[in-house]
Amino acid sequence: MTTPSQALFDQIGQLSEQEQTALAAYLKKHLEEILKEAEKEYRIATGTYTIDDFNEETQSAICDVANRQDLILCQDVDDLYNQLDI
Repeated sequence: MTTPSQALFDQIGQLSEQEQTALAAYLKKHLEEILKEAEKEYRIATGTYTIDDFNEETQSAICDVANRQDLILCQDVDDLYNQLDI
């Protein structure tokens, strides 16, 4: 039985030298970014995330809630839908 990593190496081995060089250059350029994104997704999935793991808009919303700023209070579900123009 072939492991997933062995299968990947087998597929890479079937690429031409030029394709392997292009793949290596791409991985070298983007590997750090790919690993950071994977680590962030892992932290979010396991609940060990920090506010820095979210985009700027979400960070701002989290800070607003934490600081009770720019909050809209709703009386009930109907009022919520009305506030959201739904």
